[in-house]
Amino acid sequence: MRADQNVPNGVDIAMLLRRAQLRKQMACEAALARAGMTLPQWGILLAVVAEPDSSTHALALFTGQSDQSAGAVVARLEQRGLLERRPGVGKAILHRITPEGDEVVRRCNAIVEDVMTPLLAGLTDRSLRTLRTSLQSIAEAALPA
Repeated sequence: MRADQNVPNGVDIAMLLRRAQLRKQMACEAALARAGMTLPQWGILLAVVAEPDSSTHALALFTGQSDQSAGAVVARLEQRGLLERRPGVGKAILHRITPEGDEVVRRCNAIVEDVMTPLLAGLTDRSLRTLRTSLQSIAEAALPA
């Protein structure tokens, strides 16, 4: 879709974001698969590094997964020794990264950086800052009330 086809801005931007997201996802998934990881698994590990002692629900919100999907990913990561789970308040289960998980996150970060570098190569530093700010604004505006 192009703006000159009388497509409303919101629709055009939504489709451009979707196309960019899908292409980025396919490239990252293929690269991470070579390291034995998936994009959701890396996302959960990254979320635990960013916010240790998060509940499964908080990790699901952070990564944009359902609680059920995040729970399944967390269980697999725990089985692989990449996460530790411990009881929290009430029914909450809290998560921490293990030393092995920390190493995997670092390796996956480098993989994703290698994928993203050529995708972002055409943007200036200023454009990258604007893109980051714009995406953060969209993400925050889209949070449930």
